[in-house]
Amino acid sequence: MPVQSKQKNQDANKEVKKTPWYWLPFKGIEWLFIIWLVLIMAEWFGPLWGWTVGKHAEDTLLIQVALLDGDYPGLAQQVTYYILRIFEQCQALIDFEFTGWFSGLTPYWQGAVYVSLALVARVVILMGFYPVFLLALFVGLFDGLVVRQRRIAHVERETVTVNYYSRRILPHTFVWAGSLWLIIPGLFPLHPVWLLLPSAIVSGMMMRIAVSSYKKFL
Repeated sequence: MPVQSKQKNQDANKEVKKTPWYWLPFKGIEWLFIIWLVLIMAEWFGPLWGWTVGKHAEDTLLIQVALLDGDYPGLAQQVTYYILRIFEQCQALIDFEFTGWFSGLTPYWQGAVYVSLALVARVVILMGFYPVFLLALFVGLFDGLVVRQRRIAHVERETVTVNYYSRRILPHTFVWAGSLWLIIPGLFPLHPVWLLLPSAIVSGMMMRIAVSSYKKFL
């Protein structure tokens, strides 16, 4: 018995503690900083796979805004507005060039600057697409309630396991959708609909499954 209780205590200690809600903004900033570092490293090592340091980040930013302007001109104008504001505030940093022995570092500096601007642009785009996620969640919630009422009326069997895993997957769809959107278009130009819309659909489906499989009696 003591061995079993000790094993249970060890298993309990191994469980990952949930992050308190008031730490979530700081976790988001930490994750954003990690993504920023990864993108800068990818830009600096770009010559290994045929990129031009600095030029690749600038072209990716311009292509991203052009893709957005074709289908969402209002959102594209908002993104352009924020980028221009940053340009005005950080003009000295953007135009900074190394001289002498360090002149070869100028493209790497410009690459870091344009990677940062492109990341800010994708954050603005992501915030603009979150109403789509909210709409998908609302539709999934409403449809899930209908399915749940039908299941109660027909005295169908409860599915606790399905409800458990769907509730666990649901918040991760937001995290992974945002992370993939912030990383992938920084490497290759990508229209937001190709990534964010499927993610919103998946989140709506997870909400529907979680609500429809909830226990029959509250």
